[in-house]
Amino acid sequence: MEIAPGIHAVEEVRGSNAILLAGERMAIVDTGFAGNSDAILRGIRAIGRSPRDLAWIILTHHHLDHSGTAAELHALTGATIVAHGAETEPAPEGGLLLRKGTERQHIPIWYRWLIRGFRAPQLPPPVFPETPVHQTVEHGDVIPCLEGVRILHTPGHTPGSICLVVDGPQTSVFLGDSVINNRSRLSRPLMWDRRARRELDASLRSLRPLEADVALFGHGPPLNEEVMPKLRGLTDQPYDLPTWRIVLKNWRTLRRFHQTNRRPGGWLEGVKPEPGTDAAS
Repeated sequence: MEIAPGIHAVEEVRGSNAILLAGERMAIVDTGFAGNSDAILRGIRAIGRSPRDLAWIILTHHHLDHSGTAAELHALTGATIVAHGAETEPAPEGGLLLRKGTERQHIPIWYRWLIRGFRAPQLPPPVFPETPVHQTVEHGDVIPCLEGVRILHTPGHTPGSICLVVDGPQTSVFLGDSVINNRSRLSRPLMWDRRARRELDASLRSLRPLEADVALFGHGPPLNEEVMPKLRGLTDQPYDLPTWRIVLKNWRTLRRFHQTNRRPGGWLEGVKPEPGTDAAS
């Protein structure tokens, strides 16, 4: 599906959205969980391109539902894996590896019970692939794809989270997991550390001067109406509520998120949203 000129959503990806940037040299933004290579290669061919055209695999942050297929996709295409330096760690044999993890902070047991139910079977621990990072980026760097992919360092959700801006006929901003589109409204991700939430708020406030026509998210559909008023409105109220209050207010939406995140098609695909709910605040 073409979202804006040269920007295409890859269908049937489990986990986060995966977005192709179809310049002369192509990039993909995030890859979802492990096992999405076939879907991504089909998506490349569906727009008349070859997997050999893929030059960059850009990761908005290290979480497994965004980075799981990066190493496999690199092995199949030779594309360079790109992440912020704060999302990496030294590899034993030299070079850099992507950090491993699913969240920035420890997830309380009570939250796991609330989401999965007290009698739900224990899920096996996730398997984290060894993901090399070939290129690190910092705030202000530009990747030469389409009209240029500008890197904005937006720490909070993770220390090295990045947002991307692609200028062109329709300026597009890629928000990763710094913002979630719950269809009914935008929200911030559920986070357990108040200091990290304040850091995220500062990062989102730094985006207020942008003028974007399209917003793309790690989870949720693209937004192409009142993009900046909605994004600026998100930071009008600080994200500083106690986490337990956020969870109790939105636990149905949070539970649906966890149920749908591992299915192809994306967050809440085919599910009617409840008015006024969101995944955070």
